[in-house]
Formats: sequence, structure tokens, C-alpha cells
Amino acid sequence: MTPGLLVRIHRINDSVEVLENSNMTFPFKGPWFAGKDVLITVDPANIQHIVTSNFSNYIKGAEFQEIFEVCGDGIINSDADRASKLKKYYQALLRHQGFQRDSMSITTRKLNYVLLPLSIIYQRQERSSLSIELRENEFVKALDDVAEAIVYRHFTLRFMRNLQKWIGFGSEKKMVEADAIIDRVCAKYISAKRDEIQQGTSSHHEDVLTFFIKLHTTKYELLNPIDDRTSE
Repeated sequence: MTPGLLVRIHRINDSVEVLENSNMTFPFKGPWFAGKDVLITVDPANIQHIVTSNFSNYIKGAEFQEIFEVCGDGIINSDADRASKLKKYYQALLRHQGFQRDSMSITTRKLNYVLLPLSIIYQRQERSSLSIELRENEFVKALDDVAEAIVYRHFTLRFMRNLQKWIGFGSEKKMVEADAIIDRVCAKYISAKRDEIQQGTSSHHEDVLTFFIKLHTTKYELLNPIDDRTSE
């Protein structure tokens, strides 16, 4: 099935017809030597069963955690009690009235005062003189490289991934470089936020970072409060 997928990769979105004709679930046969046979489903009932109703029955396993190692011990890589506790923390944050109020307020302020209407630009500039390019953001690029490498890992053997990482080329090289950038940028903001909280200069907004930093360490139990990736 893999050769057929590669031939139609340019129109992959049209393959939704395959899902429609197979009751939204079908087995995908990968290369015979790779052991990459998977079951693909977009059936809402199946997704509900897997991620909510019987989440504990679907252990991610070591290979999954290796593929998503950049996520650390966050909810993506967690199973059983660890995942359950993290889900409760996220749900508590999203349901918090202060968080909901601040999210609405910040979004409205961005729309009204930060985003610049194109009509204002067009009044002063000719359209042909405007550049559609933006300055490269290393953090955004790092996230794109990570996403690309994760997709690549799903279709390659572990041996090939380790070889790329050891020699230093291809998507694995990009992953290592992107991981370092993400760590550096996140560490900068985490350190700044901790200083704000300790000095009492932090705003009253209940953002995600503040919520997890203030989370009492006794609630972690299976989690490691020293690992900042736990809440990524």
C-alpha cells in the first residue's frame, strides 16, 4: 500500500474517499520489512473509545515515546496515572473562570489594537511594493522541523533514524537542532515567569505557564516537578 500512497501523495486530501468507503476505519499496510502496519480511523466513536472511554487500554509503548521524545514527559507521551493526572490539570485550567475571562480579553485586545488592518497599509503603500515575506522566527521553524521529523519517524526504521542521528544529517539532524532551540527558548520564558512570580510582579492573568509553575509539587506524585517538559 505504501507505493500507492507515494504515487498519490500530491492529492492526499482526496484520499478521504477511501475512509468514506471503509466506514472511516481501514488497515494501512506499510513496507513488509519495516513492521509499520497500522490501523487508521477517523470514526468519532472509535476516537472517543480510545482517548477517553478506554484510554488506559491503549498503551503508547516505548517506540511511540521514542518517536515523540521531543515532548518529554508531557501528556502526549504519558500513560495510565501520569496521563490521567495531567488531563485533570489541563481540564482544571481550561475550566477556570479566570483563564476563560483572560483568554477572551486578550483575544479581543489583539484583534482590536494589535492586528493592523490591511486597508491602512494600502492607503500609504502600493501593493506591488509590499513584501509578503516575514522575518524568520527560529522557534516557529524549530516547531516545523520537529513536526517534519516526527512524520518521517513514522515511516522509517529505527536503525535508519539512529544512523542519521549518529552521522548528523537529514531530519534527525534537524530534530536535534530544533530540540535545542525549543529548550533554549522555553527555558528563557520559564525562568522569566518564575522570577515574576517570586518577585510578585507577575500579572493577574492565569496563563498556562503560571498555572503549572504554581501547581503544588505534592500533586505531582508520579510526575517530576523538576522536568519543565512535563507541562509541554
